[in-house]
Amino acid sequence: MKNKLIYPFLFIVVLAGCTRVQPNYEGVLMKNYGREGRGDFSVVTGSQGLLGPGTELYQVPMFEQKADPAEVVITAKDAGVFTVDPSLTYQAIRTKGADIIFNYKHVGIDDENTIMDNIEGAVLNALVVNAYREEARNFSTDSLMNNLNHFEQSVEIRLKKDFEGKFFTLTSLTSGLKPPTSMAEAIERRNNAKQQAEQVKNELEVARMNLEKAKIEAEANRVKASGLEPRVLQEQWIEAIRNTQNKVIITDGRTPIILGQQ
Repeated sequence: MKNKLIYPFLFIVVLAGCTRVQPNYEGVLMKNYGREGRGDFSVVTGSQGLLGPGTELYQVPMFEQKADPAEVVITAKDAGVFTVDPSLTYQAIRTKGADIIFNYKHVGIDDENTIMDNIEGAVLNALVVNAYREEARNFSTDSLMNNLNHFEQSVEIRLKKDFEGKFFTLTSLTSGLKPPTSMAEAIERRNNAKQQAEQVKNELEVARMNLEKAKIEAEANRVKASGLEPRVLQEQWIEAIRNTQNKVIITDGRTPIILGQQ
């Protein structure tokens, strides 16, 4: 009877002590309290059974993470000041979970729900800040504004290499570059001036076309008044004589005498 009570209790204890690597996570087993360094950390899968003293299972998420570092103030090589509000996505490199746990154990990695947040705050965000600040020094203020895509590409290339060195893959990056207020206002004024110049150009073109139209109409009226209109009147006059019911006598060939109908 006593054994029947003990066995279920032991089964519950074993189940409670069993640990299993979650789907889409990489399990990292630490043994011997990690005293021998990196050699005490290994990637594992599935259930790990009971963990003895000095042994612990960590879980590294392998799915994509989204990071939103704080705004960064950057300075071009000619002292132009910009603001960058970066956002990025990244994920851990599979098979590198043991390196991640060993290298970042000091930032707090016991909870798989906060491990990436802690690594971002302690390591990755600093890489982003340094990349933007140092790459900006390769550009003048004007070239930075006119070659934004080139600047972003240079930052992204650098960060991909930096992230890989920290056992992560950078999957996307957006800079959110903002020029200083004075420059933004100057750009707005320049754009407004271009729009106004284009509007004036269009208005002048319309005025030129209207002037050409007026000239053509005036010339047509002049031609009509000087030549075409008398001929039309003469034709109408001849047609009227031809169709009249009265007797018409031609005297000098030009001025008729019209007598009453007989």
